[in-house]
Amino acid sequence: MTSQNKLEEKTSGSSQFYEKSNFVNIYLLIFTIVLLIFKLIFSFLTKSISLQADAFDSMTDIVFYAIAIIGISFAKKKPNERFPYGYYKLENIISLIISLFIFFTAFMIIYQSFLNILKYIDGNAEVLYFTPLIFIFLFISLLSSFLIVVYLKRINKKSGSPIIESEAKEKTYDLLISLSVIIGFIGISFKFYLLDSIVGLLIALFIIKGGYDLFLKSTKVLLDAIIDFDNRKELYNLIESIPKIKKIENLELRAYGRYIFLELELNLYQNFPLSQLDVLKTRVRNEIRTSFPIIFKILIIIRSEEKSTYKIAVPLEKNQGYDSIIAEDFGKSPHFGILEFKEGTLLKFESIANQFISEEKRKGLLISEWLISFKIDKIYVKKILNKAPSLIFSNNFVNIELTNQITLKDIIREEQKFTDS
Repeated sequence: MTSQNKLEEKTSGSSQFYEKSNFVNIYLLIFTIVLLIFKLIFSFLTKSISLQADAFDSMTDIVFYAIAIIGISFAKKKPNERFPYGYYKLENIISLIISLFIFFTAFMIIYQSFLNILKYIDGNAEVLYFTPLIFIFLFISLLSSFLIVVYLKRINKKSGSPIIESEAKEKTYDLLISLSVIIGFIGISFKFYLLDSIVGLLIALFIIKGGYDLFLKSTKVLLDAIIDFDNRKELYNLIESIPKIKKIENLELRAYGRYIFLELELNLYQNFPLSQLDVLKTRVRNEIRTSFPIIFKILIIIRSEEKSTYKIAVPLEKNQGYDSIIAEDFGKSPHFGILEFKEGTLLKFESIANQFISEEKRKGLLISEWLISFKIDKIYVKKILNKAPSLIFSNNFVNIELTNQITLKDIIREEQKFTDS
């Protein structure tokens, strides 16, 4: 199963039917159409401007629910040669459209409210009608909107979809609008018709703020802006801790719909074996996805740089300097020689005592991990290593070299010949 399929299963496939984006939008579309019909009827009967604005807001909801259904369907299409990053940004395009509808809705509310205020000041305010049935309907509408907001926020936590997130915010503003209409009708019941328009203006400011947030977020994604990532330092530290990575040349995180893409440019040492590049890339991807599962796709560019020095480990029977005899058994070796070379020239030699020679269990594994801490590039051994230490060295890109040489001095000569050739 590919990483994309796994994420889709996490965000969609493993969800209940009522948690899937398409179901959410179809449900909201049907519910809003029913709500719109009643709002139009009551706004016509009462001549309430705020209720008319509320009905207009429901009309815009219907439009972008329909657009969201279309957008989600396209966003599910897999990447291809023409669209190698897939259709994920369609969700951000839909969110951008929704934010524009929010701006338009706010403008209409402000326009109607100011118009009503001017009429009130001129003494030409229309008489609005009030009935208890209106209150019952408005409270049902308010309660329904509240339950939908809770529902959408719950779904958004699981899916991370920008469409669902934007709809949850938009529905929150619907709550404010519905509340303002109720307050306005309270004013109507006391013949204070101006209250409805004043509250409408205040609510419109909140709507504009929400629309601006959605607009800014969607625009940043569509312009391929680098996104903020709270754990950027931890991500850097994780990558730099992987053996053979000399430097992170570039690290960029971008959003494509609900997904986060990581682009990495890594510098390796020149003597890193080309045959191990795929292994290194796989390890980098696996460790990043394990620690940061929110990252969906990882693109890695590898560059190699010359390594001026390299280290070699050799198991020794005794510490006799360059005349030390190479130990036959890796695990039972009392000492290890660590040699540092630069272009075939020996720079440094030190003999270190085997800290784990008295261990009875997991000795080879412990010694291997210990030697890795010295950042060695190669180890010479007389016999083929067991699976555990061999795997440790392989995973940390340390070359295992079988040798028939007798002394440490012979190893030094061999390294010098190898470099000269």
